[in-house]
Amino acid sequence: KGMTLIMAALAGANYIHNAAGMLESTTTVAYEQYVIDNEIIGMAMRALQGIEVNEETLALKVIDKVGPGGNYLAETHTVKHMRSELFFPKVSDRSLREEWISKGGKDARERAKEIAKNILAWHKPLPIPSDIDKKIISKIKGLIKF
Repeated sequence: KGMTLIMAALAGANYIHNAAGMLESTTTVAYEQYVIDNEIIGMAMRALQGIEVNEETLALKVIDKVGPGGNYLAETHTVKHMRSELFFPKVSDRSLREEWISKGGKDARERAKEIAKNILAWHKPLPIPSDIDKKIISKIKGLIKF
């Protein structure tokens, strides 16, 4: 699924039918899968942004200072840019195994289920503004209003 999404995104598609939440060739839908697929789509979108390359991001001064075999993770520059370059997942867990187990050892499906339940319980989407709603309705021929 991830490769399908990234290849479509790299080809320039901005909409992929049945991309999220679908299982079993679209015969099944699952809230957990929507959450997992949203994370996969987020990773694909992050990959499409590319990596900014300029004097600041190349960090030649840091490379000269730290040198081969040095600890770049201890450098402020690395931490600053690492945070802006990485994708931080909500479903995947990057913890060490011991830490993951101490936090309950939840797998991706369990975390996705919790996230989905939270969204369903608390998310209140804003309505479409009435002027935009009227424009949309006016463009749909044969629309039956209730």
